[in-house]
Amino acid sequence: MCDVFRANAKKQLVDIVDSKRGKKALILDPAISGSLTQLDAGLSELFTEHGIVKLLYLERTRLDDSSYNSAEPRLSDVKPIIYIARATLDNAQLIAWQVKAASSSSSSSSSSSSHGGSRSGAAGGPPAHEFSVFWVPRRSIAVEKVLEDEGVYGSITQGEFGLDLVPLEDDVLSLELDRAFRECTLEGDPSSLFYAASALLKLQQMYGLIPRLQGKGPAAKAVMEMAVRMRREAPLPAAAAAACRIHRAVLLDREVDPATPMVTQITFEGLIDEVTGIKHGSAPYTPSRREAGGSDAARGRPGSTLLNSSDPFYKEFRDLPYYITSQRLQQYARDARKEYAELGSKDLSELKSFVKGLPKLLLLDRLSDLAVPVAEVVKEQEFHDRLKAEQDILESYDTEGSVAYIQGQMWRGADPVLVLRLLCLLSWTAGGLPKKHGDGLRSEFLATYGHQHLLTLTNLERAGLLRPHQAGVRAQYPSLRKALRLVVPELDPQLPSSPADVSHLYKGYAPLSIRLVEAALKGGWGPLSEALSLLPGGQFDVLQLLEPSGQVVDKAYKTSNNAAVGAAATGEPETVLLVMLGGITFSEISALRFLSSRPENNVRFLVLTTKIVNGRTLLESFIDPPAKSTRKA
Repeated sequence: MCDVFRANAKKQLVDIVDSKRGKKALILDPAISGSLTQLDAGLSELFTEHGIVKLLYLERTRLDDSSYNSAEPRLSDVKPIIYIARATLDNAQLIAWQVKAASSSSSSSSSSSSHGGSRSGAAGGPPAHEFSVFWVPRRSIAVEKVLEDEGVYGSITQGEFGLDLVPLEDDVLSLELDRAFRECTLEGDPSSLFYAASALLKLQQMYGLIPRLQGKGPAAKAVMEMAVRMRREAPLPAAAAAACRIHRAVLLDREVDPATPMVTQITFEGLIDEVTGIKHGSAPYTPSRREAGGSDAARGRPGSTLLNSSDPFYKEFRDLPYYITSQRLQQYARDARKEYAELGSKDLSELKSFVKGLPKLLLLDRLSDLAVPVAEVVKEQEFHDRLKAEQDILESYDTEGSVAYIQGQMWRGADPVLVLRLLCLLSWTAGGLPKKHGDGLRSEFLATYGHQHLLTLTNLERAGLLRPHQAGVRAQYPSLRKALRLVVPELDPQLPSSPADVSHLYKGYAPLSIRLVEAALKGGWGPLSEALSLLPGGQFDVLQLLEPSGQVVDKAYKTSNNAAVGAAATGEPETVLLVMLGGITFSEISALRFLSSRPENNVRFLVLTTKIVNGRTLLESFIDPPAKSTRKA
């Protein structure tokens, strides 16, 4: 499915660039540049083929600045200027500022040339630019108002670039909305929910009506209602309404399960994200000398590398716990060294076979290099102490000991984001920070990291991530832990038996979000209604039924009426769309893939999320002033 979105978005991008003839300049919003690389790895070459002679990033720099005009091709010699930017007020103001500055510079140059008695062109003055801006994913009244107020509305041609669904992987679509969780929980801004509802409608227009919609949480309910209203206002084509390639959608709100991102991920892909960060499908990467040869990387210049299923080794390893990945990498490396050692005894056909396998060996080298910074972190005792502290909090084993560990982390000046992750995890599992320690932990955090973080703590409290314990209010987590089996005794990792539960991906913790998905697939949430009532927001389970008249009607799901639900009775896997609002972690995606691999489920998942997150990236959106990242799991 995701290839269709990639192809459509790439075609739109080419059409935008080709909307202006001749040589042209392209100015990109840095926030979308990573998303564009998902459309085509050779983006620079693609732009060059279509006449882009200057590729810049949107920043507060005048277009006549020497940095843009000191070398050929000079921006001053390029007439068409194309902006592609997210439709934010900041971007609109910045674009308006550049356009006004360019117009002022052009007017001054023309005036100077006319007083000198020669034409502007003859005097070498810059030609007037033609400005066009394409808003992502769509233009809005707010940005148009900014351009109008700044007096440049008539100087800019406006359009839209519908880059709403960014395909990160064959089974993962992202809206790439970094601040969606903050906007929903802190600012009360529903923009991201509107984009999610629009994406849900778009999927139904392309792949048919989704017969069953299930969901939990305030944002999930809002998205469902918006999507249904949009469908009624713009009815699906008859062919789309009758088709059914996605059999069910489960909508979950990150607010329902804020704990899982706070837990350190231990899958291979999750740990790479924790340690070095994965952004727009790419991770920082320094190739070894044997792989880089004489390239810049061999001289110690790090770059980045795309991580996706096109690499067979990465596809095999990404969803496994790190200790299993490490064992397999070592085994593959031993096998490779053995093959090298036996080259002299191979005949011609065996040598040809070996040469054909060299590209795979290079991929294995790349994966080994990616694992180096992760291995450096995992071998530290501090990392394992942290995992144990998290597990103790999840098991509600020793609250006093957990508080002491967090205090110790602050006293030694640990990364403030790591401390906040533990505080938020403790707050959620204990129903708020323990009364006798809450004020002390807050004071110690401010004393250690600065009173400028008073706003940070206030933001987290308002978002519900960090709360003081309220007298007379019982913690809800113990009941949830029992009802949903959120903590499962960890099996011995040395045992050969294959795991049967998603908890093995978190050393004994099963994400609440994944447990809700499991329950949805096994007959619905009815038996869990008491436990679900402890979570924020309402829940829903509705059918979208196609009547003989061609009209779509919405009805509450009843167990006795499931004729339109699920895959056809052909034994084909049921396709389930998980819509995760507020972000999803790589390890949760790995857990979904694990569920789909279990033969008893007969299901395949497609993920639609506002953003792939971890505890760090989720909390950093609440930190004021922004924290200096010292990435270390």
